[in-house]
Amino acid sequence: MKVNKSKLFKIAHAILRKGEAENFSQALKSAWKAIKVYSRMLVGSVEFTFKKVNGEIRHAIGTLFNLNYVRKTTGEGDTKNADVISFWDCEKEAFRSFKAATLI
Repeated sequence: MKVNKSKLFKIAHAILRKGEAENFSQALKSAWKAIKVYSRMLVGSVEFTFKKVNGEIRHAIGTLFNLNYVRKTTGEGDTKNADVISFWDCEKEAFRSFKAATLI
């Protein structure tokens, strides 16, 4: 599994900038968790757990494998929402997303 280190550091900086981590070390740990889940979703289905905005714990099975979907962005250099990971929820059969810092 090859890790896109540019994406990793963009996620870590977004987490730190939004105040979801006390220091860069914690932000990087959260980013590593997220990038590992993201990388595995590119090749198949992955089970993971995250904390929703309302505080509820959510268990999901998601994938990004073999989807004909083009993400709408404002540009390649957009780091405003770099810490948000979108995925296809296999249980709900719809696109969902989570913040990288909320992975458990």
